[in-house]
Amino acid sequence: MTRTQDFRKKLLIYAPIALSLCILAALVYPNLDELLVTVRTARPFYLFCSLFFAFTSYLFIGMSLWEVLKILGHRLPFWEATGVAFVSTTVNYFVSSGGVSGFATRAHLLSKRRIPYGISVTSSVVISVFIYLVLAIIIVEGMFLQMLKSSNYGISWFQGVAGVLFVLTFAFMLVLLFFHHELRSAWARKLYRIVNQVLFLFSKKAIPEETFIQFESQLSKGIHTIQARKYELPLVLAYVCLDWVSNILILHYAFRAVGAHMHTSTLIIGFALGQLMTIIPILPGGLGAMEAAMTAAYSGMGIPVGMALTASLVFRLFYYIVPAFGSIFIYWGLRMSEPNYDYSRQSHHRKGTVNPAEPAQEGGPHDREISGQ
Repeated sequence: MTRTQDFRKKLLIYAPIALSLCILAALVYPNLDELLVTVRTARPFYLFCSLFFAFTSYLFIGMSLWEVLKILGHRLPFWEATGVAFVSTTVNYFVSSGGVSGFATRAHLLSKRRIPYGISVTSSVVISVFIYLVLAIIIVEGMFLQMLKSSNYGISWFQGVAGVLFVLTFAFMLVLLFFHHELRSAWARKLYRIVNQVLFLFSKKAIPEETFIQFESQLSKGIHTIQARKYELPLVLAYVCLDWVSNILILHYAFRAVGAHMHTSTLIIGFALGQLMTIIPILPGGLGAMEAAMTAAYSGMGIPVGMALTASLVFRLFYYIVPAFGSIFIYWGLRMSEPNYDYSRQSHHRKGTVNPAEPAQEGGPHDREISGQ
């Protein structure tokens, strides 16, 4: 890799984070005094409740992946499926790539457990469709409640309309690509190349081009399985709904922790506007934009700015930052539980006989199957 290519890669990763931090600094600095006063008076019990529901949110996402893989005929131990979902979700929030980074991370981790890439993509598409459909319902509900509270159609209302259209369009495109054979064939190669490029960043190995036919066959097989067993999907949808409920409860208890009490409709309106900002592809997890939207929405509905800003930052901390650090340990746990993980090489490495850049193994059984060797 040339210096220019290396610089561009780093710029794509760090520039969005720098932009988000600038937005966040511009939001926090003018309200720093109010923020500090609110933090000092926060109630630990409600903070614990908020953190607990952050845990249940990731748990339900893991359960949805576990259930979809089970429907597709690939059973993983529950804790492994949950760990894969946990790590891939946190990566998706910290690397702004329109969702591709989480997609590829999940495919990489599942491939180490002999789950074909086509099955990984199928499971991710099914879960993504449900996530965006439920998000669209939450946004529509937030817009409806805002209309009931006020007859003034401000910019937030039009943002809501745009957000719903975007989310529904994205979900519709996923469904269309999922079931329309010609479109799926055309886009499968594009998706294959994108996933392959991101996978290379993690494993330094690319899937050979000649295995595309095998990948497409796996994808078609997964889709046909989903179609045949579609009556088992409501349980997956239930897990996704519980994930979103947990998200709302994280914010609810964050507000309770800072001493703010509000009606459920007010909570949902602000949450919906905040989630609209998280779908901005250039900002990792909507960092900065989500906090600004939530603070503006809640302060406009009578919540003090200090409380609104603190609650949004608590939401960010418990749902994004804390899980990101936890995912580091979960990732290494997943690595060590891989079927082809070589512990003996790790012990040699501790004795100083192995280059830390070397992989644990070259070409395990699954790699040979994928590459067609």
